[in-house]
Amino acid sequence: MRRTIGLLLLTAAGCGGAAEESASTIDAESAEAAADATTTDTAVPPIDSNQATDTATAPDASTETKTGSCITDPSPGTRSFSCAGIGYTVTIPPSCPSGGCGLILDVHGATMNAAMEEANTQLRVSAPKLGFVVIQPTAPGKVPSTSWTPVTDDVKVHAVLLEAIDVLGIDKRRVHMAGFSQGGMMTSRFLCRWADLFASVAPAAGTGCSFIGVDAPSREVPMLYMHGTADVLVAFAQGTAQRDAAIGAWKMTGGTTVASDGKYSWKRWTSPKGTVLEFIQHDYKASSLALQGHCYPGSTDKGAEPGQLFPFACLPSNAFVWGDEVLKFFVAHPRP
Repeated sequence: MRRTIGLLLLTAAGCGGAAEESASTIDAESAEAAADATTTDTAVPPIDSNQATDTATAPDASTETKTGSCITDPSPGTRSFSCAGIGYTVTIPPSCPSGGCGLILDVHGATMNAAMEEANTQLRVSAPKLGFVVIQPTAPGKVPSTSWTPVTDDVKVHAVLLEAIDVLGIDKRRVHMAGFSQGGMMTSRFLCRWADLFASVAPAAGTGCSFIGVDAPSREVPMLYMHGTADVLVAFAQGTAQRDAAIGAWKMTGGTTVASDGKYSWKRWTSPKGTVLEFIQHDYKASSLALQGHCYPGSTDKGAEPGQLFPFACLPSNAFVWGDEVLKFFVAHPRP
């Protein structure tokens, strides 16, 4: 089963020579085996992509709002829409239609969707309380065949990000991006290609920037990176390679321990300009042998979303919650 699911999630490709994930057809035997790894607990049902679900009151009638070609309703609440074949779940806090909020783009991995990403990061719940709009896209395809195709999907997601910044009057000093697995790869590619957009980024278990030549960010951007040492889908060595490339490119020093125990290590490097790179490695594993260390520490994901093959949560106990640490890092690192 592990080999079949690994082929489902990964093929060797991508920016900077990193492994890139790709979803393909799942044979009945492997799908059944993977399904055995899930639980039957009930998760929060996904938002209907054709129905807006408001969670806050509308802005004052006197407040002027803009709309774009994709984001046609900038009022507070959580709603889903589709644009150019990609789905988006957007959460807008009550204070944001008047402008000035930050924004977090939170991207899932292969076989997943926005609801599964939220089950593992909880950013849709936590970030709006601190004045952030949260955008969680869903890759083309139907779960569990959802997969990001860099050459076509990156520019589409980038276009919606730019529209959101404009339509919602986002504070450009507080635009951030996070992602796991394929989403981590997209985050790394966005850092490499559109560094000027971001205050800070947090890729996990996914690399996509070599930091060499034209495949390098145009400016230094604070980065929090996380990777499991027992990851069987994206080799841990890929994570350390991207870390070391960034350290070399930005002439960083340090390697100071932020926190650690017998199961994880968190270190920080700093450039002469004061830019930080924080790297978390952990030895945790998921319940599925197909994933092992390819998991979200601190997640409570039950693997119960429709079509979900397995939970992406690391088995407890974990010393930190990935979604919480991402949000803390973003709050601590606005753009000067």
